[in-house]
Amino acid sequence: MSWLVGCAGGLTKERLVTLEDAIQAYASGVRWQHQELLSTLIRPQNGQPKPISQGFWDNVRVTGYEIHRRQLSEDALTAEVTIEFDYYHPDDSLIRKHTTQQSWWYEVESRRWFLDGGLPNFAKVSSSY
Repeated sequence: MSWLVGCAGGLTKERLVTLEDAIQAYASGVRWQHQELLSTLIRPQNGQPKPISQGFWDNVRVTGYEIHRRQLSEDALTAEVTIEFDYYHPDDSLIRKHTTQQSWWYEVESRRWFLDGGLPNFAKVSSSY
């Protein structure tokens, strides 16, 4: 695990640990299609999350993931994360890669991290190997 951390005065180990747990839970949730878990992690900072449709899972199978980058802000309230997913569409079975840049934010009241975004858009990605 590699962290890029700014000079955070009140940075706590607990906040780093809970961020890592949230990132791992999200990536694993996408990998194993844990819709209920993902719905607890995805929450736009300025708005309501969109419901995750079952149709999303009908069109993609994720075979693995790798978390490449984690960068915590100086105030330890936001983080930028890069995750690469390996996936295929059931109709062609060609393994593809999709790298997603994510923004995470920390809610002080609940002491939890949330993804300010949604699920990866596997439909418009075309790189393969």
